[in-house]
Amino acid sequence: MSEFKIVGKPIPRHDAWSKVTGDLKYADDFSLPGMLFAKVLRSKYPAAKIISVNTSKAEQLDGVRAVLTAKDVPHNETVTKFGQSTEVGKGFEGLYRVLADKKVRFMGEAVALVAAETEEIAERALNLIEVKYEPLPGVFDPLEAIKPGAYLVGENNTNIIGEFGCHQGDIEKGFSQADIIIEDTYKVPFVDHAYLETEGGIAWIDEYGVINIRVGSQVIEHFRDVADVLGLPHNKVRYIGTMMGGGFGGKEDITVETYLALLTWKTKKPVRLVYTREESILCKLARKKMANWLL
Repeated sequence: MSEFKIVGKPIPRHDAWSKVTGDLKYADDFSLPGMLFAKVLRSKYPAAKIISVNTSKAEQLDGVRAVLTAKDVPHNETVTKFGQSTEVGKGFEGLYRVLADKKVRFMGEAVALVAAETEEIAERALNLIEVKYEPLPGVFDPLEAIKPGAYLVGENNTNIIGEFGCHQGDIEKGFSQADIIIEDTYKVPFVDHAYLETEGGIAWIDEYGVINIRVGSQVIEHFRDVADVLGLPHNKVRYIGTMMGGGFGGKEDITVETYLALLTWKTKKPVRLVYTREESILCKLARKKMANWLL
């Protein structure tokens, strides 16, 4: 039998040198000539009706190249996945708006996007966008949210996004033979993944008309979801995964990619977006507070 060339051999890591020397590039390290800087205007309310959005002052600010709201998004819905599909059960998908339209449903929900020639100009433009809200009660506890008469956050007459369960073996037999049965409800607070590198990336359109998105993502297959939002064929969006400064499952969902694609497609210029630590904690879709009933 021929000797293996790799299995069982002390093969050096191909990225070891760049990591120990600090030369390795993460998403935040990439730049392109003439690139624009993006910022996201976010809701300050956990729940509210959007009465009006006025972007005229922001659009007139020198150096601003694009201001987008829900009306500018071709298909203003995308998905996030809950749970994993396994041999004993299936996960499900929940729809959410790319940019809030008529209503915000959580503090930090994206309402508008800005692309400008500098980060400072983009930040100033955010402050010039005028949004009139009518605050709503909101829902802050999952057990309260499923009770009859609870305030409905979504538009589908229910606060339940979906249901799934896992069953394996003869459960009734297991309970009948158990010496002790413990039943209780366990509550878990919001948990942040707290990776060193916040979510970020850069996008540009190449000579073939393809939107390229260089991003720190754990699921590069999301290029299909981004293309669907823009109403483009899937082969018109390309993900390029970078090395990540931590993920732990928190970068499995779409983060900055759709915003980058929308602004790049609108301006035809490279666009860069990196979340602040506050945005990273407040605005991600993963690992919200939970209540688990266990038996």
